[in-house]
Amino acid sequence: MFRFAFQRYRDAFSGLSNELWMLALVMFVNRSGAMVLAFLTLYLTKQIGMSDSDAGQMVGVFGAGSIAGSYLGGRLVGVVGAARTQTLCLFLAVPGYWLLPNWRDPWAIGLNVFLLALATEAVRPANATVITKVTPPELRARAFALQRLAANLGFGFGGWLGGKLAEIDFRLLFAVDGATTFVAACILLAYFRLRRLPGEARRHTNTSVAGPLADGAFIWFLVLFTLSTLVFFQFISTYTLYLHDHYHLSEGQIGWLFAVNTLVIVAVEMLLIDYAKRWPLVRTIGWGSFLSCLGFGLLPFGTTFAFAVFAILVMTLGEMLSMPLSAGYVANRAPAGAEGRYMGWWATGISIAFVLGPTLGGRVYQDWPEMVWYASLAIGFVVLAGFYLMPKAAHDTGHAPSHEEPLTTPEPAELIAE
Repeated sequence: MFRFAFQRYRDAFSGLSNELWMLALVMFVNRSGAMVLAFLTLYLTKQIGMSDSDAGQMVGVFGAGSIAGSYLGGRLVGVVGAARTQTLCLFLAVPGYWLLPNWRDPWAIGLNVFLLALATEAVRPANATVITKVTPPELRARAFALQRLAANLGFGFGGWLGGKLAEIDFRLLFAVDGATTFVAACILLAYFRLRRLPGEARRHTNTSVAGPLADGAFIWFLVLFTLSTLVFFQFISTYTLYLHDHYHLSEGQIGWLFAVNTLVIVAVEMLLIDYAKRWPLVRTIGWGSFLSCLGFGLLPFGTTFAFAVFAILVMTLGEMLSMPLSAGYVANRAPAGAEGRYMGWWATGISIAFVLGPTLGGRVYQDWPEMVWYASLAIGFVVLAGFYLMPKAAHDTGHAPSHEEPLTTPEPAELIAE
């Protein structure tokens, strides 16, 4: 049994290039320091003296910057190059972290937060494009899964470290975030040396290649993915409130639920994605999106800690299937020369959901908490039906077989991303 499990893990991680392991190291280092957003509201209320409403608006400013950064990053990839964009944006984020604790005026804080989000979120499409460029289609699913594993390990360690630093001095959060971002940028600079990757245009974006907004099937896919992600981002907003108000869980128990999510992803996701290549890609994404929504939709039907663990396991299974495979689908669908623009719109969809999901969920929660979860369940069914009703052209990623064929044919469309 042990030997079989070891072999499965070995197979899941084998064949990945040095570039991918280097990108994973960068992701771990960078996400280990990504503590500012998690503690931003607490910092603004406790240290700066802002009201809860004003602090919430600053989180909205961060969200607006993330939307702009995701789109800008996708455009910059075509002009500057993927590795260059990722490296330069990480360097530009460093002063944003270090300067933020020096401001007291709300306008200065807001401008700093917006520019910081602009730089950090521009990294997302650039990182995904680098993965696409250095990985053949048949390995992209596991390549993106590796990045998610590194990111989750980094978030887990960073969240623990952030709590410890906040107890000493909030300013240490910004200092450490800036330092880890600088180290991550230096690693990229040393490895890729600002060189262009194979196939990248030398002087300008290849405008002869059709963009994502001209791809109706891609837009259909993006709308469905964004809808399910609106539900997913209740994880960082109304989810914890409901666990406290309805389940009467302590902060420690809620923390354990987050730990369950992280540990399952780290332990299982690479194996699951390696096995999922046997399944039809688009419909697998659809079922993953549905399960993710179902995990939230189950919440009103229980009251115990054990039921909350069951619900988060369902949600986590859906997350592991939908998030990485969606990113991979987009990467393989993008024509050569348009990878950055496609990944930019995919990242923009995530950023839009990040802004609208908690906002809409919070407003509904104030009047009828259960409706948030009933709506999540309804969205899950709509999204699942939408993936089954997608036009046949939407199943063609340019590298993958049709949706009725398994993903183990010679040119599969395996995918994953953070």
